[in-house]
Amino acid sequence: MYAQDVSGDPEADWCGYFALWALHQAGIAKGIKWIQGVGFISPQNLQRVDHPLPGDIVVVPQPFQHQALLVSYEPATGMVTSIDGNQPGIKPKVRFVQNGNLQFYSIQPLVEAAERSAPLWPWLLGGAAVLGAAAYAWANPGQIDRALRRVGI
Repeated sequence: MYAQDVSGDPEADWCGYFALWALHQAGIAKGIKWIQGVGFISPQNLQRVDHPLPGDIVVVPQPFQHQALLVSYEPATGMVTSIDGNQPGIKPKVRFVQNGNLQFYSIQPLVEAAERSAPLWPWLLGGAAVLGAAAYAWANPGQIDRALRRVGI
């Protein structure tokens, strides 16, 4: 399932496929495909960070190049919770940062690119709805008071 979405090659490193597929599902990195033998982190110039945010990519560089999605990071304890695509049941996994055993890569550039390319119409519809509700409330103050009393406000 993940491989078809991100590369078309079902035989490759599916932990990284899962991470990229999850970004696609979130509407991020939609046009990015997995490059066999390279992945997607370096072609996208994702920057390594010391203080990752949820959704960033966790890389376990040794003994192999394993990738996962960051759920949380506690700098005080070094505890990292991630979702790893090739784990039984795909459930949260806990690791601890020790001697460079984990690397983190920020997806912020991918988020910003998705925001720049997002259509404007949902915001326009939302703004129109708010303006319409405000105009209705201004023109019908008694209706709003009754509605607020009905819900106990």
